[in-house]
Amino acid sequence: MSDENTHAAPEPEPPPETAPGPVEGGTTAEPGTADAPVLTAEQPEITAENALPLLAQPKRYTFRFALAYAGLGITLAAALAGLIVLVIRPGHHAGPPWSTWKPPKGSSQKVAAAIADHVAHRYRLSENGGPLVAVIAQKPEVTSGTQSIAIKFVAVRKAPQSNTGIAVFGTTKTVDYTLCGLGAHCSIATGQATQTRGRLVRREALEAALYTFKFAPNVDSIAAFMPPPPGQTSSYILYLRKDDVADQLRQPLNKTLPLDTPPLPGAPDRTEKATIDKLTLPHEFTYELQALQTGGAVLILDPAT
Repeated sequence: MSDENTHAAPEPEPPPETAPGPVEGGTTAEPGTADAPVLTAEQPEITAENALPLLAQPKRYTFRFALAYAGLGITLAAALAGLIVLVIRPGHHAGPPWSTWKPPKGSSQKVAAAIADHVAHRYRLSENGGPLVAVIAQKPEVTSGTQSIAIKFVAVRKAPQSNTGIAVFGTTKTVDYTLCGLGAHCSIATGQATQTRGRLVRREALEAALYTFKFAPNVDSIAAFMPPPPGQTSSYILYLRKDDVADQLRQPLNKTLPLDTPPLPGAPDRTEKATIDKLTLPHEFTYELQALQTGGAVLILDPAT
């Protein structure tokens, strides 16, 4: 045994004789024999307080447990919400893309230019003919001689030549499209001007507008300058705001314009006629420009019908 738990026997006076009694191990010393040193360990009194091993004072982790339970609660809630969605909408998959074509990402003007080029190549004068019209995207401005004049506002009248209830909109989020034929004053040089051909041009402007609102989210309005009939110098504007076609932007493009290839100018469009008229005719306007004292101009629109 080590020195720490053995006791050296001192040489004091011999202890007084006592009656033999039990020693550790349960044996009794025989009378007349010398007591050998006995190793004993003091046993403390057993009480309620020391009956169980002493434990360190428990640490408090209230805040940590609160965070842990909060995290578990959030995770459980998210899992439950996902389960509800799966139960309510079994087999749900992402819907089809809005369109089979989309313009490259970029500024609103860059997106609009790509859209103008795309739609211009889809509409033909004849099966093997050239484009129905050229489509030019630009900022809201007009040219007077050699000077470009910015259009600062668009004023929309409810009734021709009436300023009662006129609505005025800024143009910082507007894109202009000019649909220009190869004839004088941007008229369409060949073929016959008919209602069917006019509807086809409005379909082209509508398609450009829908693409613009879908892929240039900062744009809230478009003004499409339409080609005049042959022999005339002025035409009308198709002015559309994003809210005017909100329903059409929430569904794929082919739900609004189901024909994959636009019809030719002489082909009746019975499939889309009602939709095109509904979405464009209420938004046709004649127009005039009025200069502003602060510079630029306001485009004043009168209902065409």
